[in-house]
Formats: sequence, structure tokens, C-alpha cells
Amino acid sequence: MESVVQKIEKIVIPAAEELGLSLVDVEYMQDGGYWYVRVYVEKLEGDVNLEDCASLSGKIEDAVDQLIDKKFFLEVSSPGIERPLKKESDFIRFTGEKIFVALKHKLNEKRNIEGILRAYENQSLLLEVDGEELQIPFSEVKKAHLVFDFDEF
Repeated sequence: MESVVQKIEKIVIPAAEELGLSLVDVEYMQDGGYWYVRVYVEKLEGDVNLEDCASLSGKIEDAVDQLIDKKFFLEVSSPGIERPLKKESDFIRFTGEKIFVALKHKLNEKRNIEGILRAYENQSLLLEVDGEELQIPFSEVKKAHLVFDFDEF
């Protein structure tokens, strides 16, 4: 059965593409007694601005409202500097970047790993951690995101 998030994605993807945006992630969650639908989008060229978010919100709010029985808040924004990595294409696109990976099961006694993404091939991430290369099957990735290095600024 299709989840609420998957149904929301089917609404958001074509609307976002019409505006020159790409869907990064959708969250449907309860936080402090309130329900939220959070939609994260990006532009492949340039930055997402407030007008982009407002335009997408206006395009999708009625359809999303019809989908969900509960009262909720709809938020549309950019994913931020520590953007989540969800799809295989994300890992290919951000090769060479510093990333954080939370694993489903421990690997080398660790469940959380941070390193430089050296490659994504054969459904595996090749991560450089402390000078050593570590191969992580994509199927073991629970969550992943870019890591912004504040020391570089």
C-alpha cells in the first residue's frame, strides 16, 4: 500500500518540475502535537528562493489538503547546506563531498560514519574514512546527508 509520503511525492514532483525545481525529500510527521508536511526542493542551477517555495506551496496545497484528513502545516523550503542524500543519483552527484551515513547495521563496530564520498558504483558507496576506503552497500544506508565543514570558512 502506498504511504502518505509517496502520495504527496506524486503531487509534488510534477508541480516542482513545472517550476524548474527538483524534489529532494518529503516528511510527514507530528511534532509537538501538530502535524507537518515538509517539502524540500532544490534547483540544479542556482539557489531556491522564497518565491520558488511560495509558488510551489500554492500549486500543491489544495491537492495535499485533500489527501490528509488531519489539520497540518505545509512547509516548502530548500534542504539546506546539510542536504539529505536519498537516491542513488544523489550519491553520484555529490561524489567528492564530505558526507554522514547512518547505517541499519554496524560496520566495523560503527553505525554512524563520516567521510569523503569517493564513488558510488555497483549499488555501493566507497567512503574514505581516516585515510582508508570503506565500501558500504546502498541497502545498508538508513540515512545520509552532506556535511558542511564550518572550519573552511
